[in-house]
Amino acid sequence: MKHLKIQEKIIVRKYKEKERKMRLYAITNPIKRVIFKGVEQPQKTSVTPVSKISEGLNQPTKDEFVKTSALEEEKPFELPKDKEFKKPRMATKEKPYCEFDNEKVDLFVNAKEKAIPAVTKMLNEAKTEDEICEGLYIADRMIANGTKGMDKMYYGTFSKFNEDRSPNVQSLLSGVYRRILVPDAFGPLIKMLVQNIMVPPKDAPFDPNEAIGGSILEHIKAPEIHPL
Repeated sequence: MKHLKIQEKIIVRKYKEKERKMRLYAITNPIKRVIFKGVEQPQKTSVTPVSKISEGLNQPTKDEFVKTSALEEEKPFELPKDKEFKKPRMATKEKPYCEFDNEKVDLFVNAKEKAIPAVTKMLNEAKTEDEICEGLYIADRMIANGTKGMDKMYYGTFSKFNEDRSPNVQSLLSGVYRRILVPDAFGPLIKMLVQNIMVPPKDAPFDPNEAIGGSILEHIKAPEIHPL
């Protein structure tokens, strides 16, 4: 009996010694330490879908967006070079009104203030009646659409056509003056009307004096002008 108790103590001592060595080994060995502590659950990492990644790559940064917007604002207005527009048609007795390419006109109108240099250049370089009328009609539509600063075109651009005897030019020019109401345009309109009364335009498809007289009346009614 005594012998069995001694043997039992020896076995317990050996077991404790073995357990102590295993713990000591686990402390000094990181791999064994993980095994000894048990299997740890791996952390899950969220994976972004490829579609979202490519979508993000296609999005401009804030700086790129600002830079692109600035370049678009600085870019001057130009007509598309690969586009062929219809030529203007002047008024005739059969069709007493001018016809222009509405698509071309709309490009100027929609560009607003950015198109002012382009229409100014068009009128300054215009030599024929149809070129002058097209430029004046575009200017009239731009003013009607609320383009600011068009009144400054009177000096050096619109005023160069004050002596023109073409009924088409006179009517369109009077329409422009009726919109911008520049005080200095009143005198040339009076002169234009008097000349037409004294020497009526020959073979005119319509009476330009109606447009001229209407513009004169608008100048007289304008409270900020007081031409009389």
